[in-house]
Amino acid sequence: MVQTIQIAPGASPKASGLETWMRRVLTHADKVEETWDADAIHDLRVALRRCRTMADALSQVNPDPLWRKLKKATRALFHSLGALRDTQMDRVWIKKLWPAREPLRLRLLRELSSREAAQRDAARRSLAKFDRKDWKRWSRKASSKAEFFPVESIVFQRLALASLNECVALFEQARKRPSVTAWHRARIGLKRFRYVSENFLPHRYEAWAADVKRLQDLLGEVHDLDVLCVDVRKTARAADLDPAPSIETIQRERATRLNEVAEKTAGATSVFPVWRTGFLSLRSLAAVPAPMMAKRRTA
Repeated sequence: MVQTIQIAPGASPKASGLETWMRRVLTHADKVEETWDADAIHDLRVALRRCRTMADALSQVNPDPLWRKLKKATRALFHSLGALRDTQMDRVWIKKLWPAREPLRLRLLRELSSREAAQRDAARRSLAKFDRKDWKRWSRKASSKAEFFPVESIVFQRLALASLNECVALFEQARKRPSVTAWHRARIGLKRFRYVSENFLPHRYEAWAADVKRLQDLLGEVHDLDVLCVDVRKTARAADLDPAPSIETIQRERATRLNEVAEKTAGATSVFPVWRTGFLSLRSLAAVPAPMMAKRRTA
């Protein structure tokens, strides 16, 4: 059965294409430079990831050196902000999970403060090296290149369906052989599907948005807890403290979120078959000649 998604004549999606997100990178970069606020850092990293994911997708349907330049220019900044963001989220979870005078909490917070200062310096250096003139110039070029195929076209449906199939396979692997790495890969796969769909199939994505966002939030918290677990073990060992009670708390929080993920992605209640029905026709999509495929690179 194929789900019919009505697209009103002349309807225009929200501004969410590559050029829009490239402009937002510059806006968020200015905010980060001013405040280094956790929310501003998160917003900049999201904008960078969206640009990188869209560049990956567009490289498969309209190969151009621009996409590689875009990803290379953002790599160092993206990863340095990711390390800083993990540390900031560690602090949030520590304050949420443990009482103020708990010895391990106090030790962790001291270590995080020192680490965050070093990571902020590294991120500041990466941001200083980020060439905004090149970025603005590429943004103008990207506009026409990104519009080579119209949104909602069957070409982008094929890309979105491929990213959905990859996402489903990663979730299946994580369920069969659960590990920190497996769930991290499933989370990245979900992000790819979201950003391809949201930016290139915006009308169809509206029907999936709530469940996609909820799953992404759940797996984001699982990732935060996995990072925290590593830090708890390392800090407890160095301070000769027992990590068991803290690890038990983390694992309980983690299991609660993974249980909800399972409810949404496995069995009769799985959202994946529902999302698949949002495409025109699996048969017609498969019949369309595949666009030139570029080698996939991690977003």
